[in-house]
Amino acid sequence: MPAPPLPHPRTPVCWTDHLTPDPAHRTTWSACTRRPELVACGTAWDAVVAPLARGLAGLDHLRLPLSGGFPVLADYVRLELIVQVPAGTGHRCAAPGSRVLHKGTWLLVPVGTHSAASATWLSRPDPASPRYVDADRLHQALLAVDAVPQD
Repeated sequence: MPAPPLPHPRTPVCWTDHLTPDPAHRTTWSACTRRPELVACGTAWDAVVAPLARGLAGLDHLRLPLSGGFPVLADYVRLELIVQVPAGTGHRCAAPGSRVLHKGTWLLVPVGTHSAASATWLSRPDPASPRYVDADRLHQALLAVDAVPQD
């Protein structure tokens, strides 16, 4: 039987391709020498937490580029996606099944390139020019994903 065809080099990588961690992430987890740290939410950004599969599908719906510098984390232990949005706007993303981390709450984030199963950057923030996902657009994308019938 012939081997399955390789993806075309120009085939775009989708967010939903990160539903399971890739081998590179798994390798960094075992080699991690620094634990993730807790960072206060609500100052520069809020965070929207959604079920992993649903959140990834929402980012695909937005056509958000993987390499766009938008801070997006996966928690592969809890199967959650964490998307940073501008501070004070997280409440605008009230899609069912999601929750918001805002002022007075904390988020576990990787330190530098040291990730863990509970905190893995899927898209690293650019400290020089942070870009956040618009909470209203994320809300609409999650609702659109919910409206698609599941097989």
